Amino acid sequence: MDAIVAGILLAIGMIAVLGVSGHALTMQRRGEIDIRAAAALDELLSLVLTEGPVDFEDLHPTRGKFDAGSPYEDFEYEIDIAPGGAGVPAHVVVSLVHDSGRAYSIETRIAEKRGDEPDPVREPYEPLDRAARWEERRAAREGATEDAP
Repeated sequence: MDAIVAGILLAIGMIAVLGVSGHALTMQRRGEIDIRAAAALDELLSLVLTEGPVDFEDLHPTRGKFDAGSPYEDFEYEIDIAPGGAGVPAHVVVSLVHDSGRAYSIETRIAEKRGDEPDPVREPYEPLDRAARWEERRAAREGATEDAP
């Protein structure tokens, strides 16, 4: 009789552990989607800010899916830009929909680019050699540990 009660208690404990584990995995998956959605929203808003709300619609599509191979390929986006007028920033709304149906949206105001200056060239003056930088840091670290008593 004691063995039967112990078996039932063990089964109840196993069901509880499996239920909690399943819920934890679901929450982790939802969190991963939320993080990627936040990054995609930030990237799209940064693109509008960089290009300016007036020129953005001429340079980029305002709706569609992200490219295949992108970390956001399972999202569809829509960017709605309402012009602001003289001295009033544009109202920008960026919306995302995940393949699972979860929707995300963010809105802000972005001032138009002013002046006639072209966009600056954002390339370094000389090429970056990251491998050499890491090698210098590694050599400096090894040199510092050799000098220590």
